[in-house]
Amino acid sequence: MKVLIVGAGVIGTVYGAHVAAAGHQVSVLSHGPRTGEVAAGGMCARDVLGGERIDVETDIVPDAAGDYDVVLVAVRRDQLASACARLAVLAGKPAVVFFGNNPAGRAAIPGDLPGDAYLGFPGVGGVMADGTADYVRIRQQPTALPQSADSRLAALESALAGRGFAIQRVADMDGWLAYHAAFVACVAAALYRCGTDPVRLAADRPVLTLMCQAITGAFAGLRSQGTAGLPRNLAVLHSPLLKAVAVRYWARTMRSPMGELCFAGHSRHAEAEMRALGGDMAARITSSPALAQLLRPLAA
Repeated sequence: MKVLIVGAGVIGTVYGAHVAAAGHQVSVLSHGPRTGEVAAGGMCARDVLGGERIDVETDIVPDAAGDYDVVLVAVRRDQLASACARLAVLAGKPAVVFFGNNPAGRAAIPGDLPGDAYLGFPGVGGVMADGTADYVRIRQQPTALPQSADSRLAALESALAGRGFAIQRVADMDGWLAYHAAFVACVAAALYRCGTDPVRLAADRPVLTLMCQAITGAFAGLRSQGTAGLPRNLAVLHSPLLKAVAVRYWARTMRSPMGELCFAGHSRHAEAEMRALGGDMAARITSSPALAQLLRPLAA
């Protein structure tokens, strides 16, 4: 399988390194200083909790004109349009899989994109440290791929499963991404109230409580609009009856390495993206006072 990685940040590096380690040919689309690091030192990923480190050499390609089986696009929401523009020269009809925050779903993907576009989401979080992607696998959130009979997605799933990744096939990725964006926007807003310090957030019960109320309110707002696809783990944790449980859960999570690697690091690094997500959710869901209160600082 020939795979092109678009976006060599944490997500692109982790998944690209593992696909390459599974024996597939992986190339990285050139973009900015990060791909210079990859050209010089390869793709390096370290599982912070498991201890495994992967170092693989990959080709850097100047454009996307090659013939690929799978193109994995792992860029921030604000980089999506420019990334899609660079894929206009793709040869053949690859499976183009988008991994990232995208509350608009397929509506954000150009209809004339070469190949078959699919929405997905990573099951890891992390930070870049001296050219290495330090990451953790999110047990509660397996890597999400759409339900499809496409053999290329099956090959990608097989490669990742062989490297120890849990995979979930999702029937409604558009809805899944909308709910997940609401969740991420609320967590980021709570972190910004605490200086993006997850330990400080863990100790601030009023902000944690507001965050959980806002998530529950956002989910209710999306359901009232007929949006399907709410991830089961989030639906259970943020049901109205489990508010106290959710607050304790997030206090514990924010004190753990997951707080920094899955939430705070990205909120700190991608503030423009998080503020845009907050704006999207505030405009889309107007029925939740808790959500409006929590997201207000993101609009400042």
